[in-house]
Amino acid sequence: MFDRKLSQERLVVGIGGNTGSGKTTVANELKRYGAKIIDADQVAGTLLRKGTPEYKKLVKAFGKEILVKGDQIDRKALAARAFKTRATVKKLNAITHPAIAARIREDLEKTKKGLVILDAALLFTVGLDKDMDVAILVTAPERLKVKRLVDSGLTRDEAKARLKLQEPDSRVWRRADFVLENKGSLAELRRKSRALWNFFYSARFQNLRAGK
Repeated sequence: MFDRKLSQERLVVGIGGNTGSGKTTVANELKRYGAKIIDADQVAGTLLRKGTPEYKKLVKAFGKEILVKGDQIDRKALAARAFKTRATVKKLNAITHPAIAARIREDLEKTKKGLVILDAALLFTVGLDKDMDVAILVTAPERLKVKRLVDSGLTRDEAKARLKLQEPDSRVWRRADFVLENKGSLAELRRKSRALWNFFYSARFQNLRAGK
């Protein structure tokens, strides 16, 4: 029977996936039901603030053209320069990923109870999946990911180019405890998110955890 009790005091669930996969939608749905969220994108935003070590390294690596009024980093301008080639992406990741991962681990240490969701595109890329009790990969067909990126403001060519520079799902598929396929409607994704919530609090999940 469903009973609202977790199998442990704190359950940490990482949700990863490429841009446009729908992972943040899943995380937000779980937040609606009461989960605590650590958003890697928000963590990254704090590291881009003027004066941080990462800020200084990014300006040096990508030029003052990424700055806007007040000498703050404009994330769109940074993305336009960083997501050009595999070399520029590698440069961006080398500067930001270690600091993002360290900050996320600090935030996890501060959260002692309940269902904690880490929404992070870099979940598998930087090995944060190893810090999770459960690691979930959200996947979606290429056409849907492109459509979502276009809806967010990119051109079709920009969307395809950006996705091409990201690690394909096939490389991390086996590292995920669960793979959530997002190839239908928003309503369907919400139903799957609700099912995940119910599953984490179910006797079936508790038995699986006990058998690990």
